[in-house]
Amino acid sequence: MNQVEQQVECQTCQWNKACIDPPSMTKEEVEAKMAESKPSQDADKESGEKSIMGSLMSAMFFGSKDRECHVCPVFAERLRSGPELSNQIKEIMKGR
Repeated sequence: MNQVEQQVECQTCQWNKACIDPPSMTKEEVEAKMAESKPSQDADKESGEKSIMGSLMSAMFFGSKDRECHVCPVFAERLRSGPELSNQIKEIMKGR
């Protein structure tokens, strides 16, 4: 995406000028969902196997929900284009 395309994309922003949607769940919410999906101790073999599969699927689905965020294409392109922007953000987040 070139500079003009980026400017047009930002002017017609579908992201409501937010650039980033934060993660949809907190670490605690992910851990609670994972605990809910653990197989019970008194399950028979067949239902235990299904429960283990359900637990595995939950782990795959919820596993990174506390770290996953969605970024607009312009912001993503700017982050990929060089380390300057990401380094500036890192410094801001460190409080320097």
